Amino acid sequence: MGLVDENARLSWLVAPRIDQPSIISGLVDPERGGGVELVFPDSKPVAHRYREGTLVVETDLEGPTGAVRVIDALAIPARGPVQAAWPGMFVRQVLVLEGEVEIGLVVRLRYAYGRNPPRWRGEGRKIIGYGPGLTIELQSEIPPRPYGVDLGGTTTLPKGERRVMALRWQDPQNKGTDLRATVEETVAFWRAWGETCDHDPRAVQLKAMMYHPTGAMVRAVTTSYGDGPPADGRLAWMDDQPRAAATFRAFGYDGEADYIEQWIASAGDGGPIRDLSGGEPPAEARVDDIDAHIMVGAPPGDARGNIPYLPDLLD
Repeated sequence: MGLVDENARLSWLVAPRIDQPSIISGLVDPERGGGVELVFPDSKPVAHRYREGTLVVETDLEGPTGAVRVIDALAIPARGPVQAAWPGMFVRQVLVLEGEVEIGLVVRLRYAYGRNPPRWRGEGRKIIGYGPGLTIELQSEIPPRPYGVDLGGTTTLPKGERRVMALRWQDPQNKGTDLRATVEETVAFWRAWGETCDHDPRAVQLKAMMYHPTGAMVRAVTTSYGDGPPADGRLAWMDDQPRAAATFRAFGYDGEADYIEQWIASAGDGGPIRDLSGGEPPAEARVDDIDAHIMVGAPPGDARGNIPYLPDLLD
């Protein structure tokens, strides 16, 4: 699960499971948490939105020499999200809208909530980042170079040109993916799926909170941070599951509702909070390596009411 801010910075990324340690957590600590950043000198954001009916993010920036659009997507494989550990790839496109611009790309990964940078290695035409428990492949049409423990590159592009990069952590056999086509396939998936609810953005938001390999619903895409309630929202609260199933049915998605109910049955009576496979969640712990001092894992007790679960959808 990833989040992109209004400056086109990928500031939160967790892989391969939403409840596992982040590999980018600049959202809660910009200095030590890492990020994937677009360098466009003296630019400012002028628009930041989801492409209609999808979770593909578009960010427009203007600078002294022109304007660019950054298009970011967590790719959905052509075979659909249920059959794969979705998503397995973050894809970024940079399109020049006006002028001729010099742009740069900076990739700063920090495994385990900011603790560990990867070890980057060039392997033929591929660049591989090795970190605790996860290997990331970087593909980029802006050739990156090492800057200490990070990677970066620059290029100058005229109007109408675009460049694409991707971080991949799933489906290692599918190395020849057309990254531009992958984004359009992701857009097509969301728009086809949303026809049932007339593309209601609330239903799309709810769909994004499902861990598709099992059917479990999470409360939030991030851990706790800032002044929010001290709980990790990326776990499955049992009270939330039937409410989410009922909401899917109200939107017309009986398949999603059935999937959640199957997960509830498989999880059994193991407690009020579960991991995404239905098992016992990790105990709550504080992460002291980044400034926000976030909490991860399941708090003691039933924790009901600790985080309101999508109240505008379910209440």
